[in-house]
Amino acid sequence: MKRVAVLTTFVHLSDAYSLCRVVETHVRMLLENGYPTTFVGCDGFQPQGVYSDPRLRQRRLPVCLMENDYDAVERPSEYFNKVHTLVSALRSILQEIDVAITHDFVYLPQHLAYNEACRALAEEFPHVTWLHFIHSAPWPNPGFSVDDPRSSRFKPLAHSWLLYPNSDDVPRVVAQYGVDIRRIKVVPHAVNWEGDFNFHPLTCALIRQYDLYSPDVLAIYPIRMDRGKRPEDLVRLFAALKARGVGVKLIIFNFHSTAQHFVDYRNEVIREQRELGLNSREVIFTNLIESLPGIPREDLEHYRHEFPHKVVLDLFHLTTFYAHPSTSESYSLVCQEAVACGNPLFLNARLSAMRSMYGTNAHYIEFPTERDAATSRSSTMPYYREAAERIISLFHDEAAIRLRTRMRRERNTQSVFRDSLEPLLYLAPE
Repeated sequence: MKRVAVLTTFVHLSDAYSLCRVVETHVRMLLENGYPTTFVGCDGFQPQGVYSDPRLRQRRLPVCLMENDYDAVERPSEYFNKVHTLVSALRSILQEIDVAITHDFVYLPQHLAYNEACRALAEEFPHVTWLHFIHSAPWPNPGFSVDDPRSSRFKPLAHSWLLYPNSDDVPRVVAQYGVDIRRIKVVPHAVNWEGDFNFHPLTCALIRQYDLYSPDVLAIYPIRMDRGKRPEDLVRLFAALKARGVGVKLIIFNFHSTAQHFVDYRNEVIREQRELGLNSREVIFTNLIESLPGIPREDLEHYRHEFPHKVVLDLFHLTTFYAHPSTSESYSLVCQEAVACGNPLFLNARLSAMRSMYGTNAHYIEFPTERDAATSRSSTMPYYREAAERIISLFHDEAAIRLRTRMRRERNTQSVFRDSLEPLLYLAPE
């Protein structure tokens, strides 16, 4: 496994500075995937948050920032002293790694001394692959002469890839550095839901255990297992969606549902779920979960009885929609919480109280009545197939839903790492 160093000029962290969040996400990606990782900040940097993780090795560079790159022209002796100081400090770090990831070292005028030091050492350590992230719009190449120190911001770099977050600006990156387009790799920024939204540890464990970023449709249903809540309607709806080729996951948070009549009802629903071709990773009852990564067994025993409300709110940031087939409601706090987190509502058309609250701002499904359901499943499945078609049509018609789903599936930290960043750790530059 490659040994990786993340190189920054951080002296302190700022929540308002987007680069701090980007670097934090990269460090999390590397640690969570088991890579031996070294974080390099500048003298005076005090680790906190993910940077204080005991798995993370710490190294420091001297502060050699400049007011602007013209300082290198006006005071060349002072400038090259900074470069030599950085070369000495970096050399011992490069002896211990295989990949160096830099952030704006080769881009910002203030970082010119760091840029030059990396160039000098790239030839000395040809086994090290350099991944140079550029986080802002490329500069036009002013055509500096080769003996002008500022020209380092506009020249190719040895043993390196230049990384940029969108494909549209790649020709401008090519023009700035005078490199072949094949030396530019697009690595989009990830959405760090778990860190930036401060997800509960239990939420993070559920995401990992059941791969909750991956499905086309993700939904949750927090209920006590009363028959009026009708979770079987959602199971049938999700079976109809699956039959249309849609990847599905449904989590039923069946809290306070350990009494025998609740258990019997749950088991009825599970039998039907299996008959409809939905497995236990597609429909998940929380009080049947036996283990979760990082969650002590004694805690999980409590959670089977009652999951924290925070977990429900966390997952509403990831869900595709909220469907509420209940026939027994006076208000439903969970419906408005789902809406507040950006979920379209699908409500039971037969429950007039819900229509009075949400009017034309919600979608309504004609779920079968209990009398209908008592006849035969074959007679009621057309209701669910029709509802599934409506949901699929909504996905095609509503750009916001498509984009929300795409962000969850493609911009989560693991997808970005697996698909865009990790392959570059093993790809030697031409």
